[in-house]
Order: sequence, then C-alpha cells, then structure tokens
Amino acid sequence: MNVNEFDIDFDFEKEYGFDPPEEKKEAPAEVPADEDFDLRSILNSDYGAEQDPSEDFNFDEYLRDMPISDPVPPEETQEPELRFEEPVVPSEEPTISFDEPVLPDEDPVPAFTPEEELPRKTGGEPAPQRRERPQRRKPKSKLRQFKDEQLPMIIAGVAAVLILIFIFGSIGRAVSSHKSKTENNDKVSDAQQSAAEVEAKEAQKILDEAAALAAGYDYQGAIDKLNTFTGDTSKYTDFTLRSSEYAQALTQLVAHNDPDEVANLSFHVLIADPSRAFTDQSLGGKYNMNFVTVDEFQLILEQLYANNYVLVNMDDFVDEVVAADGTVTYASKTLYLPDGKKPIMITETMVNYYYYMVDGDSDGVADAKGAGFASRLVVDGDSKVKAEMVDSSGNTVVGDYDLVPILDKFIEENPGFSYQGAKATLAVSGDEGIFGYRIQKSVIDSKGQDYYDEQVAGATKVVEALRASGYEIACYTYSDTNYSSANATEIQADIDSWTKEIVPVLGTVDTIVYAKGSDIASAGAYSGSKYNVLAQAGFRYFIGSGNKATTDIYTDYIRQNRIMVTGTQMYYTNTMYSAYFDSKSVLNSLRGNIPQS
Repeated sequence: MNVNEFDIDFDFEKEYGFDPPEEKKEAPAEVPADEDFDLRSILNSDYGAEQDPSEDFNFDEYLRDMPISDPVPPEETQEPELRFEEPVVPSEEPTISFDEPVLPDEDPVPAFTPEEELPRKTGGEPAPQRRERPQRRKPKSKLRQFKDEQLPMIIAGVAAVLILIFIFGSIGRAVSSHKSKTENNDKVSDAQQSAAEVEAKEAQKILDEAAALAAGYDYQGAIDKLNTFTGDTSKYTDFTLRSSEYAQALTQLVAHNDPDEVANLSFHVLIADPSRAFTDQSLGGKYNMNFVTVDEFQLILEQLYANNYVLVNMDDFVDEVVAADGTVTYASKTLYLPDGKKPIMITETMVNYYYYMVDGDSDGVADAKGAGFASRLVVDGDSKVKAEMVDSSGNTVVGDYDLVPILDKFIEENPGFSYQGAKATLAVSGDEGIFGYRIQKSVIDSKGQDYYDEQVAGATKVVEALRASGYEIACYTYSDTNYSSANATEIQADIDSWTKEIVPVLGTVDTIVYAKGSDIASAGAYSGSKYNVLAQAGFRYFIGSGNKATTDIYTDYIRQNRIMVTGTQMYYTNTMYSAYFDSKSVLNSLRGNIPQS
C-alpha cells in the first residue's frame, strides 16, 4: 500500500473498545483515491466524520456543522490524540501504533493558509477553499483554570465590595458630616440657649437680691446691686422698673439723727414650757416675775411690726471713724427709714442656759426635770439656728423654743421688720459655757478632754452661724457678776476668766451687757479704774438698764440703757411699754398672780 492508500475505514471501536460520539457512529465513507490526494489534508481532518461518498464533499459545510468544544480534562472521558509516525510503505497490511496522547509542540504538517485553494474535483468544479483546522487546546492547569475562571470573579467581587465600601463610606461620611453639622448646630443652639438661661438666672438672682435689700430699706444698695448685671437689661423690663422704683423710694426716706430715739428692749432667755416654769417649786415665782414666754415674745414682735418699728443694730446709727494711726473714734450717724418707720433694738441675755434652768437632777445634763427652757442652740441642715430642749416626757426636741429661731422666722415672713438685715444682740456669760455648750475648763476634770472638745466644736459652729445671720454677740460678764458692787480688782479677775476661757472660742467682742441691772457708774461719762479695766479688755459699747431709752455717744465709747421686759413690769408697769406694745394683751394666762417682788 502506498502512502496515498491509507485506510480511513479503520475500526476504532474494535481496536480500542470505545465508541466515538453518537453522531459519528456510522462508518466513515470511503474517499476515493485521487491524484491530488494530500496526506496533510487527511491529517488535518476529523476521523469518523459522517460522509456520503456518493455526494460531493463540501468542506465549508463540514467545518461549519462540526461541533467544536473545549477539551475534556484527561481524567474524564477524552478521545486520545493520535501521533503518527512518518508514513512508510509496509510489505504487509499496515499496523497503526498510537503512543500516549500528547499535545505536540507544533503541527506535524503545516496547515494551509486561507488563501490556498484545494485541488479541483474531477469534473472540473473547483474544490472548496480549505479552512485552517481549529487547533486542539492544551488542557488547562488548575492554576490556569483559577486565573481564567475564578480569579476574574474574585477580582470582580472585590471590586464590587470596594465600590460598595466606597459608596457606603461616602454615604456614611455624608451622614456623619450632616450629623456632625447638626450636632454642632445643636451644640451652638444649646450653648446659646444655655447662655441665655444662665443670663436669665443671673438676672433673676440679681433682681431677688436687690428686692431683699429694698425690703430692708437699703434702696441705694438695691440700685447698686441692679447695676452689677452685665447682660442686656433691655431684655428684662424689671430692671428699669425696679431701678426707677428704688430711686423714687430713696428720695422719700426720712432721717433719724437722735440716738436716744432708739429703744433697746431686753429679754432674758424665753420660757418654752410655761406649765413647768411657773410651777417650779424652787424658782417658779422668779420665772414668773422676770421672764417672758415664747408666745408672749411672738405677740410682742407682731405688735412692734404693726406699730411701724424697724429692728436696727448699734452700728446703724453709730459711726466708727478709724484714723490713719488706727485710733477709733465714735460719732452719731444718720439713719434713714421710710416715713413713719421707727428704729428699735432687741437684746437677749443669759443665752448660756444655766444649769438650774435645764438640769433638774444636777448631773450636768438637761432633762425632763428642767424648768421648761431650751437647753442649747443648734444648727440644722439648712444652716439655720434652732433651739434644742428636753420636753416633759424626756424627749429631746428641736424647734422654735427661744428668741433666735422665733425672730428669724418672723423676719423671714416680714422682711420689712429688719433694717438691712439687723437682728438682736445676744449676751452670754461664761462660767457655765455659752449657748448651752459647756466650754469652761472645769469640765475637763469632770467629763474629760473629749467631752470638752465636743462642746467647743458645737459652740464654734453656732457662733459662726449666728454671726453670719446678722446677730451681734456680747459679754454678760463671765460669772453673772454685779459690777456695781464689785471693785476694779474683782472686775479684772472676772474679765480675765472671760478672756482666758471664752474669747478663744467666741472671739473678741466689743460690747458688754451688765448683769443683774448693774453698771459701773450711775450716769454721765465713764472714768476711773473700773472703766479702765473694761476699756483695756477691748469693750467700747456699754449697755446698762433703766426705765427709758437713752444712748450717749462719746468719742471713745457708747453708753446705752436698755428697757427690761419682764412679767412683773408688763403687768404692773405696763405704761412703760405703751409706746411699743400693749403689754397686758400679750400676757400668758398661765401666769396667774404675778409676784411684784
């Protein structure tokens, strides 16, 4: 057999045991030998293609209709590719040998170019133009498959994710920016609102403080307070109205230049429980004669206020002039009050709460056997001073059981009763402590240092609260001593004890209220050794007692008489108080027959 007689009827199924594709199961048609037969055209064609030898072969249609698919991986069913040896002329029937299917580096036979023409068939018709046979593709490696198939999808997915991130990021930034701007606007709005609220609160605070000053007849102080407002007063019409009102009131004040006009009504500590005080076996009569009850004092305040009296302090009508060398001199000062208002002072003595008033069994502790007086002053949670007492059942109670809390409450309800915050003068002795706190050194021996320290701390707190509230504190001698009958040496010893034991807690005071209705001189200017002892101790205000109000202002000191208010005088000498209050109308019915002496 020569090279052109290659048998294309070779049975693949019989020799290799597999079927060709279903559409190619029929035996291939025999191609007649032709003088223009070209082996390369055979090799570049597909074996097993269905072909009718009786018909003219249309190669273009064959190529067009032939299915072309991607190569199947070697592990799957795949038609092995044949490798042909160089054709030789065998002596016997040729045997075709197939090696392992491989992909050749290049085609063994060069393909025709599209421009080349196939030989014409017999009959003179031109042969169909030869097309280049599609090359078999080399099986893709897993890496190549990943690069070609999966990687683009991953890249596309990543790109999509990045795009989404960018989009959502842009949206988020836009939202965040909008939110930030909104928050900033809100903050600015809140800040503006907060600033407006702060200004409004400041304005109201200043208006309230100015009103309090005006209520105490300090109209100039009220105007000055209004002027401290740094905001826009045009937004608050009350500033203009109040300022005009205070300026008008200031022009209507009346001058008071006579110090003798200022009466000083004096009370001992008040009786909180008259039923116990007036029935006390030892001192019931004395309490009835010399003391005033809490309800009587309340009624007296009401009548004083109704009669246009205004509470003042000594420095409201006495001027202290300090020279360049530190020397202090005194002079009368004009006091201005609204037309019809009259100045008055109040003093309370014995505000140390003696043992005999509160301690019925003499153990040094207040008890139910006491005579119905408050046992000490205390400071409550609002920094207000209240009175503590032990009631008849032995319970310790806190309330309005003495002058201080009663007066504070009355002024709070009637601010026009106090001129520029004036309160009362509280006079204490020292041999049994002050304000109910036993700060005399003798208690250290009997009750120990801890008890003493506790008492000092309590007294200090009360003193600070009283002074902050407007009260003046005075000395009532150290041991309730009658200075009229005492000599200068005895007075010196008494004052030395005061200076040693009381001043460290109370501080220096410049006012002394003589105990037991005494005085160091009957009338006129002071002089002599007694006065020198007191002057050297720092006293400049000397308050005695009498039946009428007098105040004498000297260059170096002031001397004043107070009017004692007692049960006996309210009942038997009621005309002494008629200018201030109706004494008989205020008497407590539990008094019964009041002793005269």
